[in-house]
Amino acid sequence: MAKILLIDDEQMMHVLFSDVATGMGHTFEAAGSLAEGWAMAETGAHDVVFLDVLLPDGNGIKELGRFKGLPSSPEIIVITSYGDSSGAATVLEQGGWEYLTKPLTVDKIEQSMRDVVTYHSHKMAAPSVSSQPSGIVGSSPQLLRCLTKIAEAASMDVTAMIFGETGTGKELFAKAVHNQSGRSQNPFVTLDCAALSPTLIGSQLFGHVRGAFTGADRSREGVVSQAHTGTLFMDEIGELPLEMQASFLRVLETGCFRPVGSQKERESDFRLVVATNKNLEEMARLGLFRSDLLYRLRGVTVTLPPLRERLDDLEELARHYIDEACSETNDCDKEISDEFWATLRAYPWPGNVRELKHALRRALAAAHDGPVIYSRHLPTQVRIKAAQQGLDALPTSPAPLATPTVEAFPKLKDYRDKAEREYVEMLLGRTSRNMKKAAEVAGVSRGYLYELLKKHGMKR
Repeated sequence: MAKILLIDDEQMMHVLFSDVATGMGHTFEAAGSLAEGWAMAETGAHDVVFLDVLLPDGNGIKELGRFKGLPSSPEIIVITSYGDSSGAATVLEQGGWEYLTKPLTVDKIEQSMRDVVTYHSHKMAAPSVSSQPSGIVGSSPQLLRCLTKIAEAASMDVTAMIFGETGTGKELFAKAVHNQSGRSQNPFVTLDCAALSPTLIGSQLFGHVRGAFTGADRSREGVVSQAHTGTLFMDEIGELPLEMQASFLRVLETGCFRPVGSQKERESDFRLVVATNKNLEEMARLGLFRSDLLYRLRGVTVTLPPLRERLDDLEELARHYIDEACSETNDCDKEISDEFWATLRAYPWPGNVRELKHALRRALAAAHDGPVIYSRHLPTQVRIKAAQQGLDALPTSPAPLATPTVEAFPKLKDYRDKAEREYVEMLLGRTSRNMKKAAEVAGVSRGYLYELLKKHGMKR
């Protein structure tokens, strides 16, 4: 028996789903809005959530991740009266189970409910990973979804493709797939396709025998052979030369390869994990990547979120890397200022976790003689961009002050004070008088903001 929740504003859907669910022996609850549904979901430990798209208080698809991240890890099925291909893609990319289009028949609801409940019960019964993979830091819903997908990939001996921007930690997640798989005690071999030598690529992949070419004074193994019984991780797979893709596809299909200069084929039983930050489908359309190889690589796909989309993990990540750097120098008895954290949150981190790690090391090095780490210790480009982001966060600028006549021209101090007060009033209005948020947006410390309030006789 499963616990099922329907979030839909049509009363007829409540009746229909209730009849089906209770008839199948499940416990059923229904809500007419996102707010009501979320209140039930937070305490209900549901196994399945059927989520409508157009609800009185919001869009169901936009809330899919929040429901997916609940402690009970429910399966989410999105239902809509206005289905479209982009909506279906969004739902499935975010880990939704299915995208159903109304009107729904009893048979369709029964089939969907039967399949998803069976899948969920098997998933929950499967052995869980005892701890978070080494080196992967965070607990945001976006990251937890990735870890669930990693565990799924590890449980199957098929090719895994990890997609993500530069610096998101693709190799770290590839190692997590290997370490959680049945091949964990065997080799994990890495090949950076962007660093392949055009003249030695065949040798790097398949190895060579002595005398195969000038300078080949002894036989060497390639990565395909080294990864036998283990995992081969090919980073930046989109950089694999087109002329070599056919040869590599054959290896994936047959498990056999021939070292350069050899007359005999050899076998290698390896699990392949690849990573890329490129759109391989578009490359295939343009003839820059073999479509048959792309189809072969699509086993399990894991999409890593950029750091700007999982800012809930930012402080935990920062403290992890600060502690890591401190353990190397034994010099970390420092406080971290509020404006330092505000700058980290305001910066968009185009280089993702890798850029964050190096920026923090730079800050620690710059602050080595001081007791406090300030934002000024961060790289200049980080501070500049964070300041610009803070200004852009304000929807409108203060209304321009009327230009006074020469006779009534104010003193500079009075003019500045008036503009400053108007700015603070607008800032507090835009941030609902949340002092922490207001200080972050303005790019100042909370202490300085309190001083401004006191100066202008304004209440906190």
